[in-house]
Amino acid sequence: MFVITYFNILFVALLFDNVTSTANVKNERKITGKVVVVTGGTKGVGYAIADNFLKNGAKAGILLGTNVTEGERAERKLNSKYGKNKAEYIECDITTDLDTVSKRILKKYRYVDILVNSETIADEYNPRSIILINTVGTIEWSTRFFKSMRKDKGQGRGGAIINVASVAAHNIDPTYVTYRASKFAVLAFSQSLGHLYNYNITGVRVITLCPGPTDTPLVYKVYSLYDLDLVKKIIKYYNFAKIQSPDNVGRGAVEVFRNAESGTSWDIADEKPPVESANTINIVPFEEIDDDENTHAQKENKADNSNDDSSLISTEVAL
Repeated sequence: MFVITYFNILFVALLFDNVTSTANVKNERKITGKVVVVTGGTKGVGYAIADNFLKNGAKAGILLGTNVTEGERAERKLNSKYGKNKAEYIECDITTDLDTVSKRILKKYRYVDILVNSETIADEYNPRSIILINTVGTIEWSTRFFKSMRKDKGQGRGGAIINVASVAAHNIDPTYVTYRASKFAVLAFSQSLGHLYNYNITGVRVITLCPGPTDTPLVYKVYSLYDLDLVKKIIKYYNFAKIQSPDNVGRGAVEVFRNAESGTSWDIADEKPPVESANTINIVPFEEIDDDENTHAQKENKADNSNDDSSLISTEVAL
């Protein structure tokens, strides 16, 4: 005769809880039927991300951007690929239109499951705009939709926010200094908001995607500001093999949505799949990019005269 004991009941309860938890995780990482909003979704990386989410079964892709011609073209192209009304373009300046556009989206679609903040500029001559768009825009849009998604308050049922930063957020060199600062801030914000402590309460994952050099006008504009020889040395130091396609970043966004834990950061470059970022800051040594022959000679002599590994200064600083 089977005797039901407290321990039997506890075991069954724990087993049921584990099965339910696993099912919930699988469901929250399914793309089918999800509504996706992409800031900067009318071209480049943002468009590629919207394209790949729709390709994988998203219910709707909402493209935000300021250029109406680009936006309407992107909407038509995606609807011709995936079906009528799968994509919608909304004219939007992310620095001023958050309230009106977010209310419009939530009124029509009732819920947003995935927010991707990919709107980015790199105008080093206008640092205020860089910070407002890249950093403040990302923070404000993340905060607004985090609030509507969170399970512990209101009608939220969880969701995901993917913030597009850059490998520049892990590396320090002499170029695109304000752009780099803006992406450092995006990374720090995303990892803090996405901390597992917050995720366990709210059910909202926050993930950072950090692309390397990508074939968009942005990357060429950034590098055009600096001496070509300097740019070549920096690229050689980072060991990038090629400039990746925007579509590779789009595929990477889908992959991290399906697999990444909240609070993590993922690098994607060289037309390869994303890899989880190391929590380090890589500082490009002066000697690697300096043209002064005396500096190089001093470096070589110092290396020849020292057998003590402890005297070497690491260029990686743990976060």
